[in-house]
Amino acid sequence: MCKQKSKVNLSLTKNSPYLAKATFFLTLTCLLLAISLIILPTPSLAQEPSLDDIDDVAKQMNCPTCVGVNLADCRTQTCEQWRDQIADLLAEGYTEQEILDYFEERYGTRVLLEPPRHGITLVLWVLPVVALIAGAIGLAMLMRKWNQPQPITVAADEASTLTDSHLSDSYLKQVEEDLDHS
Repeated sequence: MCKQKSKVNLSLTKNSPYLAKATFFLTLTCLLLAISLIILPTPSLAQEPSLDDIDDVAKQMNCPTCVGVNLADCRTQTCEQWRDQIADLLAEGYTEQEILDYFEERYGTRVLLEPPRHGITLVLWVLPVVALIAGAIGLAMLMRKWNQPQPITVAADEASTLTDSHLSDSYLKQVEEDLDHS
């Protein structure tokens, strides 16, 4: 058997159709490469998060070791590590809420300065309002009761001492004279 070699003319002469296609694809490849370098950020070009950005997130979190201190104000080693972790997450493109969710998922709701407003923690938000309203209603009822005139009850033996017959005659004369002079 005789093997035949097919000869394909791939010469890249000035008027060759292959030259036009090769030029088109080379130009398209260079253009796509240039666009990808502009659009896609590289780690060396990524901006580091500012201290204000880190503190904005840290102010919404509790210190894991100190009671009642937010993460931005505490200077313990643990808080420094958490702030570094927040900076790393911000540099990776996480949003504030995503970072808060990340820490809540790992450490529970105790790391959040404000408890979430859903589920059982909703009671923490509603209960103070209900207590204030109940206290205001109770105070209003008490004030109303205090301002109502109270009937005076007098025992029968005390009432007999207040009758006119037991008042001294000299006292009654004095009252009449005072009324006449006025």
